[in-house]
Amino acid sequence: MAEFKLPPISTLAGSTFSNYIRVLKKGEIERKYYLTVLLTLLIVLIASPFHLWEKVLFGVFKRKPKGEIKPPLFILGHWRSGTTLLHNLLCQDPAAGYVTTYHSLFPTNLGSKLLFKTFMKLNMPDKRPSDGMALSVDYPQEDDFAIGNLSTLSYYHFFYFPKKFKQFYEQSVRFRNSSSDAEKWKKTYQLLINKALINTSGQRAVLKSPVNTGRVNQILKMNPEAKFIYIYRNPFAVYLSTFKFFDELFPTLWFHEVSYEFIENLIFEIFSKLIQDYEAQKHLIPKENLIEIRFEEFEKNPLDTIRLVYFDLLTDNFEQFREILERYLDSVKSHKKNAYTISRRIHDRIQKEWKFYIDSKGYALPSNIHIKD
Repeated sequence: MAEFKLPPISTLAGSTFSNYIRVLKKGEIERKYYLTVLLTLLIVLIASPFHLWEKVLFGVFKRKPKGEIKPPLFILGHWRSGTTLLHNLLCQDPAAGYVTTYHSLFPTNLGSKLLFKTFMKLNMPDKRPSDGMALSVDYPQEDDFAIGNLSTLSYYHFFYFPKKFKQFYEQSVRFRNSSSDAEKWKKTYQLLINKALINTSGQRAVLKSPVNTGRVNQILKMNPEAKFIYIYRNPFAVYLSTFKFFDELFPTLWFHEVSYEFIENLIFEIFSKLIQDYEAQKHLIPKENLIEIRFEEFEKNPLDTIRLVYFDLLTDNFEQFREILERYLDSVKSHKKNAYTISRRIHDRIQKEWKFYIDSKGYALPSNIHIKD
């Protein structure tokens, strides 16, 4: 945690005023976080006049992406399954368009990004808390953070109000609260994608948000020609890495505290829902538009995996940016993976509750994870 201290300002600082108030009403705010709420409100109010300029740029002038726009590519998979490395690699393609870290937090301040990017740079850590991977305002980022600053239909609001994670899943992933929620979400998401293409001068949107794993049906309604990559990983490694990630990220975002036991139960439930929803919906994807990747194979030879993606899924030229990929991979070679032990209790719970996944993918406890009684 020492390397990931943030000022008392929420990532909701990039919201519009009306959205910020609506989000705050969704859950319990403990007294100790009142200062964070007030300082964040101050940033929202300072940014509000610039939101009007954004409406002029993308509303009155109706700015659109330039050139031939290719079908978007969605990266699916649970947190800590290799989605970030896969996303970063695919976004090395000069034709890729993506939501940047800046855009994910300030989705209505692209027209004033010089000012607010500077603010972010001064307050943002240079590494992720869970794995030490580099962070930058211009790096690819998960788009659900942006949706969360644009509407009340982001599952990532559970980072602020973890006690409501079940309700948020039903509302923002399964869209069971209202028949109009899905339409509102698709409209918001499509606008975000268009702005991401403009911001990064891309022709193909490359998008990554783990919760999209449970939204395949809605994504296909939004774009029937969409391409999908589903990446999966050994569940024992996924659990341990996700727990570390959530344990370190939650305290920097939440407005009310929860226990270690609560986070444990949250991970077990979300994993089961996401994977089961994906398995129930993936038949909707035309076979030629989906490729599934085993993380352990991807990790051994990422270049071969990306080549396969371009040849089988995107039917595009891989060799044109091979050297760029090789340089990027060389730059992250020094990254050290976390080492883990697992308690007998957690091991047995994974074996029991995720048996459907373990059996279907042929997994067992990895040799580098040791059981600690």
